[in-house]
Amino acid sequence: MANLNPTDIYIKKKRRSVGEMIKPAEIKNTNAWLSIHGSSKEFLLTYESEGLVVSINGSGALKLDHTQCQEAARLAEYIMKQGGIVMSGGRKSGIMEAVSQVAKEKSMGVIFPELEKEQTKHGKIVITNAPTPRIEILATAAPIIVIFRGGIGSLMMLMRAITHHNNRKFHPKQPPQKVFVSNYWVGLLTSMINMGALPKEFVQDLQVFASAEDIIKKIPPVK
Repeated sequence: MANLNPTDIYIKKKRRSVGEMIKPAEIKNTNAWLSIHGSSKEFLLTYESEGLVVSINGSGALKLDHTQCQEAARLAEYIMKQGGIVMSGGRKSGIMEAVSQVAKEKSMGVIFPELEKEQTKHGKIVITNAPTPRIEILATAAPIIVIFRGGIGSLMMLMRAITHHNNRKFHPKQPPQKVFVSNYWVGLLTSMINMGALPKEFVQDLQVFASAEDIIKKIPPVK
């Protein structure tokens, strides 16, 4: 695979996935644009973006003063200073609320109908018909994917992000991405590798982080 310029992750991209769009949304910022909307084809939805768009995922059960929430908020603050956009799972709790409070109208939460009563009041909200398209959007679409500590939902995001990122080895036209994974998950991933449940090469390009600063220093400048 040809060597890429680090800023190639910011190219304009479009990704379709199976699902139905109930409520679309679009956001623009100085150095980013994001639109999630229905497709011309039935039972498909479309993600489009350009520039610094970061999908930040993690636990909805943590209190906002938890270290992981504070680190997620710090990351969101940096993204805002760079003129970017933040995506999250759109709930009014945990890491999702932490980043939405910081990014405000430059944040986009992705939920499904059963989560409407739990949605954050900050930013814009996309509503898909089910959990699966929500996971697909948050774990595979953005140029930068970040996964903090979490429960089963975050684990599903992690596994999908790992698989999608690895697939680029076989599909060179797949847009490049950076995937950052909290060191919280290292023990689990190591156990899966030792059990033979996860090929080691699937994780070799992941970026492991302990703090927001570990991520920030590896985010390519937008310009």
